[in-house]
Amino acid sequence: MKYHSIVSRFLFSATLFSAIAVQAADRPQETPAPLHEESYTVDSLYYLPPPPEEGDAAFENDKAAYRNGFKMKGSERWKQAAADADLHQANQAKVWSEALGVNISEATTPETWKMLGELLVVGADYASNRAKQHYMRTRPFVVFNNPTCQPADEPALRKNGSYPSGHTAFGTVTALVFSQAKPERAKELMKKGYEFGQSRVICGAHWQSDVDAGRYVGATEYARLETVPEFHQQMERVKAELHQ
Repeated sequence: MKYHSIVSRFLFSATLFSAIAVQAADRPQETPAPLHEESYTVDSLYYLPPPPEEGDAAFENDKAAYRNGFKMKGSERWKQAAADADLHQANQAKVWSEALGVNISEATTPETWKMLGELLVVGADYASNRAKQHYMRTRPFVVFNNPTCQPADEPALRKNGSYPSGHTAFGTVTALVFSQAKPERAKELMKKGYEFGQSRVICGAHWQSDVDAGRYVGATEYARLETVPEFHQQMERVKAELHQ
């Protein structure tokens, strides 16, 4: 699935993050800029180092991690990785419901559903996009000429940079946000967030260093959201909904 297909689904509904475009406290009357990465996410290209290259010890670790992941092909863990890979919002609601301990749906938990959709935009697309476009790192399944856990995604993935992992950034920021919303489920949510990132290595869609960088991107975006009053307002609505 192309990351920008996610954006088109939520661009007009992601009102929570529109206020992030206001860049200084002395401009409270300005209308926030339209949603785009430069205005409401931290520039991942600025703070991430380049990905490992052939000959680097880190790249040898990347290749070893890929081989270990591919050994799981056909296993239950491989199937979990395939489920994690599908970024359609309805699927991600299912993916995160168990860890959250609440069935996420547009009908029964509309505030949580809305938050999940907004985190998909922030984490899976905008947060990692600048570095992805700059480095355009080749993905491991291309290097090893093996299938991924989601073959239908492969044509799009071949055209999309591997570093950092947008899936992992989304998984990390989602685990952190939902842990804040329901702290009694933090251990389950953070475990899910970690496994969500590792699923990308198992799938062969990302190198381990892509996933490690994606975790940092996700944590960075979580810190950024914590500076936004509208995020806290939305968070209070999510908390109330999850504790009914």
